[in-house]
Amino acid sequence: MIAGTLRQFEYFVAAVDTGTVSAAAAHCRASQAAVSTALNDLERALGMQLLVRRPAKGVTLTGGGRRVLPIARRMLADAAELSEVAASEHGEIAGALRIVSTNALSPRVLPVLAALFAARHPRVALDVSDGLATDVQEQMRAGKADACLLYRRQLGEDMDARTVRVVQPYAVLAADHPLAARDELSLAELSGEPLIIVRAAESSRVIEALMEEAGVSPHPRWSFSNPETVRAMVANGLGYSVFSGRPNSTEAFDGRRVAYVRVRDEVVPNEVVLAAPRGQRSNARLDALWSMLGEPEVQAAFG
Repeated sequence: MIAGTLRQFEYFVAAVDTGTVSAAAAHCRASQAAVSTALNDLERALGMQLLVRRPAKGVTLTGGGRRVLPIARRMLADAAELSEVAASEHGEIAGALRIVSTNALSPRVLPVLAALFAARHPRVALDVSDGLATDVQEQMRAGKADACLLYRRQLGEDMDARTVRVVQPYAVLAADHPLAARDELSLAELSGEPLIIVRAAESSRVIEALMEEAGVSPHPRWSFSNPETVRAMVANGLGYSVFSGRPNSTEAFDGRRVAYVRVRDEVVPNEVVLAAPRGQRSNARLDALWSMLGEPEVQAAFG
């Protein structure tokens, strides 16, 4: 007989992932009292303490809790798969699907994916979030996400990945820049101007590799963690940047505009990839995600 219920294990995993009982309650759409009681009941049923709970300091795993956590995650994943099997008998796809994306890609693709899942697979409990490339891959390794979207140049060696789209580099210029009306340009034509980049280490390395392949020594000026800040600074004529792919919108937050000009230098193009930890099993939800990523409206969102 299994000690503890799936709901109790769900609350336990949520408390670990969110860091506090109150955040776990909000995540699971339950009351804080219900989550706290369930955790106490689970520890009593198992005969061991799983969490150390300190007011205002959140929760910390005990040694026993660290051993139970991966088992709890597998139990919840197997339960979700069981629901999926039952739903498939009626021709439906159901269960939880957690997608994470890098900040650079999330505003382009997560809205269209969420809308498609809502319309076609309403029984899929979709959870989407974003972050830095290192963070989203760490979520994958920790079992907090099922798949992540990022650029291949940012990919860790322990990840399996499938190419979603090959994207060309584009120079990002102010709309009134002398080269903004061009179809293409060489990065050497911008070498004397200040370069504005995304601060994240992975993004910086992508730009550095691109510049090296083009034989250009850039003059970095500013870096920001938010790609939209980079675009706004460029729109105000304060420098240029380089993006992988061409976003659909040319408008920055302040209403000013940028132009995207294709880079003609012979550089290795970047790839948007769907990544997962090596050896991860697929399922109907992941198969549906992969199918959607190939559809024209999703492909267009990548630029």
